Amino acid sequence: MLDRIEIKEPLKTAYQLIAGLTLFRLIYIFFLPITPQEAYYWYYVQYPALSYFDHPPMAAYSIGLGTTLFGDTVFGVKFMAVVWFLGINLLLLKSALLMAQLKNIPRRQAEKTGFWTVLFFNLTIFAHLYAILSVPDTPLLFFWILTLFLFLKFYQTQQARWLYLMGVALGFGLISKYTMIALLPGLFAFLLFDKKLRRWLVTPHPYLTLVIMLVVFSPVIIWNAQNDWASFAFQFSNRAAKFKPLTSKYIVQLFFSQLFLLTPLVFGLLVYFVKKQLQTRFKDRLLNLLFWSGFVIIGGFIYVSLRSLVKMNWLLPGYLGWILGAVFVLKAETIRSSRRVKSGMYFSVFLLLIAHIIQLVPNMPLGEGNTWSGWSDAAQKIHALQQKMGGRKKVFIFSNGYKSAALLKFYLPDHQDTYAENIYNRPALQFDIWGTPDSLISKNAFYVTDDRREYKDDLKYVRKYFDSVELIEQFEYKFLDRFHTRTIYCYEAKNYHGTAN
Repeated sequence: MLDRIEIKEPLKTAYQLIAGLTLFRLIYIFFLPITPQEAYYWYYVQYPALSYFDHPPMAAYSIGLGTTLFGDTVFGVKFMAVVWFLGINLLLLKSALLMAQLKNIPRRQAEKTGFWTVLFFNLTIFAHLYAILSVPDTPLLFFWILTLFLFLKFYQTQQARWLYLMGVALGFGLISKYTMIALLPGLFAFLLFDKKLRRWLVTPHPYLTLVIMLVVFSPVIIWNAQNDWASFAFQFSNRAAKFKPLTSKYIVQLFFSQLFLLTPLVFGLLVYFVKKQLQTRFKDRLLNLLFWSGFVIIGGFIYVSLRSLVKMNWLLPGYLGWILGAVFVLKAETIRSSRRVKSGMYFSVFLLLIAHIIQLVPNMPLGEGNTWSGWSDAAQKIHALQQKMGGRKKVFIFSNGYKSAALLKFYLPDHQDTYAENIYNRPALQFDIWGTPDSLISKNAFYVTDDRREYKDDLKYVRKYFDSVELIEQFEYKFLDRFHTRTIYCYEAKNYHGTAN
């Protein structure tokens, strides 16, 4: 199928594509707003720790490096996301070339395989979205493909040192996001079912790999031990307790979210890869490795979606190996026409153009999908109100969610501390770990919320902790001065009682 599309210098073109995308993204992030999640992880940076309530610390550390280099700017926050994805693209290319070498594919064909791997990956929405988002998924994707590359080196050389390096990569992956653990069962299953590598399971090397992984991950374990295992409980036992009876609602949502993130072209290619694996009864050892690398996380979350909401980004790491596998399956096929691939590529490019434009348009009316508009302007106006009423010594600022609280802190001129539901004794994630200072008692406050469903006001709770709570300002944001995007409300809350009363 792909052999009919000729690339004169595929390896050079692949490197040019990676370099061009990286340069474009470095320019593009100059013009983007910060997202609520990024602002929250930037807030983490202001209070360095071994780990945090919601996630391990790698996203915060990445943002910390970026803001150290470029200041507390949107560019500084997003910079490392571009760097992580530069690494992801290079590792995908290197993995494709190594796979081709292991399969004794001629050099010219191997280079074409590498090019198509990079191209298909970058025809997905998620490859561009997370290349400009400093969130835990970004370093997770890097360490996932790094681990897979190191396993391929182990497959090639049969040397234990590659397993030990894998332990380091797995540990840093866990420091990025806990779902890195889902790669382990897949790799173990591959070793177990592969006749030539199975013997390694009776040696100490795989288990020393796990020890190395745990040593690297140990700061997060220490933090959890010091905080009543709060993060582990939140991410695992608390989520499991929220499972519902079997329903089709969430799996349908998951299907369409994955179709969007992958684009129909790549979604179809991955389905084709799985289909060919089943048809060939898993006879190709290397393709089996790629299949198992994604099966546990993809299959696991599909199962979870039968009983609970699965966020659209949770499956993404598993697609890295499957995209690589899909390219090799297609290279092994002789198909008369590549019109479907070409059409799919054009449609993917169209979707990517729309996605990039949307984020640049001020106050784009996307309903619940627009999480960023208005907060920069509102923060300046709220700060001006605060100054009129005596400044931060007299008035503190809080919101009814970690996202809006973090956005306010980022955009306030002095980056003063803001607070969330912890002010009125409701669960507030990392804000609960930071606590509520006694110095806030008897002060007045601004309670800031907006009209997104996620940020629905908690006035019935807030009023219990103040003498009075009254709306004093609301800020309207519209697209083209006509279409509603967001309303942000600012309430004056007088005489904070504290949560102990």
